[in-house]
Amino acid sequence: MEVNELAATGLSLSATGRRLRLDRKRVRRYRNKDLEDLLTSAQARGQGVLDPSIDHVQQHFDTGQTSSMQLYRESLTLGYTGGYHVVNRYVAAIRKGIAIPARAATPNPRHITSWIMRRQETLCPSDTARLEAARGARPEIASACDPAREFADMLRPPRPPAARLDPES
Repeated sequence: MEVNELAATGLSLSATGRRLRLDRKRVRRYRNKDLEDLLTSAQARGQGVLDPSIDHVQQHFDTGQTSSMQLYRESLTLGYTGGYHVVNRYVAAIRKGIAIPARAATPNPRHITSWIMRRQETLCPSDTARLEAARGARPEIASACDPAREFADMLRPPRPPAARLDPES
């Protein structure tokens, strides 16, 4: 807020930085930014490596285990490769009630494409469920799915009627 107030007075980046004891790059980053946007971006930067462990940390925190160090050690045994400070920051966000939940895992684009381009009757139930979840999670997938499937059907040769496949006829 102070950066924006000083920028409104016409102070240069360097002068604002000297007055607030910040470097020019930080002043430029903070200028004309909303405080909520800055906080959200700061939280998002530190959580990428923690995402696979967020559910574990959240569950144990909810059961009363609130020690950041203990949660960090448990996460390490489950394959977490990040540092303690990331876990500590996430636990602090849980305490404040501003923790961002884990991002849903989006399937690989190749898998989604293969699910869309195959005939619906050849998809196994789990692939059908994952395609529907991807369609629900991403509107652009949902809007592209039906036209792509129709186009693929136009390019395929028609399936022979079942009567032609019957050996007794």
